Amino acid sequence: MLQIIIKEAKDFLRDKSNVFFFLIFPVLLVFLLGNLLSNLDKAEDTIGELRIHYMVETEEIMDIMAIDAFIEGVSDEQNILFIKTEDLDFSKEMVGEGDIAAAIVFTNSPMEIQIYEGMDRIKNRTISAIMSGFSQINRAVNVIVKSNPIAIMDSMNSVDSGASFIRQKDMGINRTMLDYYAITMMSMLSFMSIMLGTMCFLGERQFKTMRRLKIAPINQVKLFFAKVLGLLPQIILQISILMIVSVFVFGANYSSNLLDNLYLFFMFLVVTLTVILIGAVIGLYSKSNPTVITFPLVWVMMFLSGTYSKEIFIDGLSQYLPIYQIQEAAFNLAIFGRYDRANMVIIVCLILSLIMLVIGSIGFSRREEQ
Repeated sequence: MLQIIIKEAKDFLRDKSNVFFFLIFPVLLVFLLGNLLSNLDKAEDTIGELRIHYMVETEEIMDIMAIDAFIEGVSDEQNILFIKTEDLDFSKEMVGEGDIAAAIVFTNSPMEIQIYEGMDRIKNRTISAIMSGFSQINRAVNVIVKSNPIAIMDSMNSVDSGASFIRQKDMGINRTMLDYYAITMMSMLSFMSIMLGTMCFLGERQFKTMRRLKIAPINQVKLFFAKVLGLLPQIILQISILMIVSVFVFGANYSSNLLDNLYLFFMFLVVTLTVILIGAVIGLYSKSNPTVITFPLVWVMMFLSGTYSKEIFIDGLSQYLPIYQIQEAAFNLAIFGRYDRANMVIIVCLILSLIMLVIGSIGFSRREEQ
């Protein structure tokens, strides 16, 4: 089994096209896309002016006071404008025409908030976050008022004394578009590795050695897995080269600490191995050249997932593509240090890997050399 792994690693490194496309080309793309397209893509989205119509239907005095205080505190008369309306239908029409960002209705107690959104998803997310924060704070205040009203008076005195309850969170890294492409090129590298998987048994067919493998005194599952596992050294090499060169040569940033970077490396290692296993199964069962099918499919998914430009996003489609999900998990881990989505990606990939291993082993043990 070890000899097979060594043989596969040597065959990969002997092929100059593999060395270029899987070791050098992704690094060049990080530099080219991160610099040449930096004027087209921006690391942050501009929210712009938020013009919002609102209607108050609740009759509870405490809720009305809370709404008035909230609107007074949020509105700055320049970027965030809350305008009271008496005609909700007309406000909805203005939302549909793009004249205002949203229409909001504060309903009866227990107070609920209804938001009629426009077409700008960035503004929609911003408004949703603002109103969600207000709703949670209002519920907490109502609970405290009923259970411990003295605490409310103490907090009001603290506010009057000038205490600050809002503190800016320093992310520790000044992000650029190089950071964006450093991560998306990792996902590109992982999914383009499906070609390595589809070509895993191509050499055995070309040199008529498939039958020799099948009659070898080794378990068919181990044999199939050894062929795929033989690509593990180059997977580690290509991900390592991409991360190291991007950071130390181009100045890109991944996570802010070593532990998160190692976990990001591990996540993409598992993803790449899973993609190769899927490619190996496709190549094993396909009678024609499998790259003709897999390459265009993977490229289209990357294009629609914002791998090459974050401006490309189709609501209702892009967020459900596997490449988009993996990139989102990587960004959550790299920027915010959140492990939940990365853990989910790893678990799903491990399950898929086991399924592909079983399917591939069965197909390999039954398939006769053509």
